[in-house]
Amino acid sequence: MNNTFTLIYGCMFSGKTTKLIELFNQCNLDENEVLVVKPKIDNRFVADKINSHGGLNMPGIRIKNPEQIESYLTPKIKMVFIDEVQFFGDRIVRTIENLLWNNVQVIASGLYKDYLHQDFGPMAQLKAMANKEYELLATCHVCQQSASYTFRTVKSDEQILVGHNNIYQARCQQHWQEGMKALQD
Repeated sequence: MNNTFTLIYGCMFSGKTTKLIELFNQCNLDENEVLVVKPKIDNRFVADKINSHGGLNMPGIRIKNPEQIESYLTPKIKMVFIDEVQFFGDRIVRTIENLLWNNVQVIASGLYKDYLHQDFGPMAQLKAMANKEYELLATCHVCQQSASYTFRTVKSDEQILVGHNNIYQARCQQHWQEGMKALQD
């Protein structure tokens, strides 16, 4: 593997997609040399774009499973951007390995930890694979200090619950713990 795998990770509202879009804008490749994908489950915002919470976007394709990435590859593709990579599950690991073996650079962004602050899907494996990392922090919704926790404001035991600021907040450890305790009471 001669190509670079860059992983952007953090909690909700930490700017992961914004960083992905920034790297896309800096890549200096023609549109036929890049592929941008996001999981079909992420139905927020506009379907044919990768959208940040701050309103930035770039063109992208929504796909159901990671194996579909290979069906969109052409001999000209040099770089693949993947948003919300955690939603693709463990199979994304093999797909990224295949891309790297085929001299395609990969830049992916995703939630490192879920709302329980446990590893989110393949993120620990992807972090171990990454040649380059960007760990991003958010601002705590309660105290405005640095935040690395995603707090879910509604009761649900599902690990995957797609949402925005309607059900999630970025929180520091103290305010995440206080919020989790309050939800249990």
